[in-house]
Amino acid sequence: MIIIAHILILHLFYEVDVLIGVVDSLIFNSLFCGLGLVCWYPVKYSNIDSQNFVTILTNHFAAAVLAIGAWLFFGEYILDKSFSKATEYLEFLSSSLPWRFVVGILYYLLIVLFYYMILYYNNLQERITQEVALKSLVQQAELKSLKAQINPHFIFNGLNSISALTITNPEMAQEMVIKLSGFLRYSINQDGNQKTTFDEELRNIDRYLDIEKIRFGDRLHFDKRTSYECLQKKLPNLILQPLFENVIKHGVHESIDEITVKLTSYCENGLLHITVSNNYDPESVVKRGDGIGLRNIRERLQLSYQRSDLLTIDQTENYFEVKLKIPQ
Repeated sequence: MIIIAHILILHLFYEVDVLIGVVDSLIFNSLFCGLGLVCWYPVKYSNIDSQNFVTILTNHFAAAVLAIGAWLFFGEYILDKSFSKATEYLEFLSSSLPWRFVVGILYYLLIVLFYYMILYYNNLQERITQEVALKSLVQQAELKSLKAQINPHFIFNGLNSISALTITNPEMAQEMVIKLSGFLRYSINQDGNQKTTFDEELRNIDRYLDIEKIRFGDRLHFDKRTSYECLQKKLPNLILQPLFENVIKHGVHESIDEITVKLTSYCENGLLHITVSNNYDPESVVKRGDGIGLRNIRERLQLSYQRSDLLTIDQTENYFEVKLKIPQ
């Protein structure tokens, strides 16, 4: 397009012969094309961060003057040798050098600015890639940290229960130690994985409740209703355990009546819906905890799925319900 525009300007405005205009345009624009390609290297390898704007501008201005001077010299030399008998054109060529110099400066600035845009875009993409990688590493570290909070939390509760049973019922304490070791073995085996199947998570909950039933007996009842389709869905491992720990701590432990824990699930619109609910004694004195359980679940879901609407809580006078939505 530039070559064609160059030819038209020479022919229409300066009445230069078409053939001479074609050669003129090809020579000057081909030379500048090569000059423009060479300009990439000083732009690419210049350290923009360590130089101020005035220094960069001065360097480019000096480079432009030298490069364009060489461009005009070689262009005029080639055309002078090519059209040595075209006196009128050679006179025009000599008189046109000043405005060709100005056009060359403009070309140089456009090319350099274009190169800087390429560098900026490439650097931006590289930074975005690095930030995504860093964010992923931070996310994994946070997930591991949140997950690491679960085991000590449960171990402390389990050991306290075993300690109490060693006095009142040593045989049950021994059975609880065996079940606790099985539970911890599962937790350790899941250490390198962030997700598991709903089926495996429910089996883990059964292990946990088996341990607590030794302690509370008939006061704890578990009602589980789910479908085979839901059992094969994926969810963050150990994500349900804090819910049942809350039931034990704030429901069963504080009540002399039977506490029923209900778990229901269904799959819809690419989501695994899980509801865990329990009754509790409104007359009991509720212990204030540090909120590790529900906060842990909320933060893990936020980190895993980048959504803040995956956990909802509904509480009435004697009923507590937590609903989870797990994207698939």
